[in-house]
Amino acid sequence: MIKFIYHLLTKNKFGSYYWKKKFGSFGNGSYIQGPGYVTGHENIYLGENTTILSNNRLNVYNNLTGLKSKLVLGNNCYIGFNFTALCGENITIGNEVLIASSVFISSENHGMNPESDVPYMDQPLECKPVTIDDGTWIGEKVCILPGVTIGKKCIIGAGAVVNKSIPDYSMAVGVPAKVIKKYNFKTHSWEKVK
Repeated sequence: MIKFIYHLLTKNKFGSYYWKKKFGSFGNGSYIQGPGYVTGHENIYLGENTTILSNNRLNVYNNLTGLKSKLVLGNNCYIGFNFTALCGENITIGNEVLIASSVFISSENHGMNPESDVPYMDQPLECKPVTIDDGTWIGEKVCILPGVTIGKKCIIGAGAVVNKSIPDYSMAVGVPAKVIKKYNFKTHSWEKVK
């Protein structure tokens, strides 16, 4: 019996039915594959036809920050395995966003005052919102840090660490991420940034 219940919660849409009752909103046709780790679920808003694969970690930390932050995912998004979203401030993901596996997004960071007697893990969280605009593709193992906005239809290369905002229709790679190409609508091609 226990194996049967585990199967229902982790291998099919029964788990999604459970979250429909817990999330701030849970759009039609959306699916979260279990297992995962979710906190602050009442502040998570999922659009329609969005898929999040297993081993996800969705945490909204309003209990620690005193803020009224939300994790908002748009319509028709696809998010791979091992996705992490740590939400101290708002994290907003637009429509038709593709996110590969093992991507980390955080709108919070521990305090970093080395002169304090308080350990880093106990210093107050420093929070800044994160936005990923419509149609963007985030590659495997990308790390997106607080205060970043990634524009429309961007491509972020695998393994990038995004610590600054990326303009619309840009391709960025590296640590830290730098824009290497922009889409030119006159030539209909990606062109190197000089």
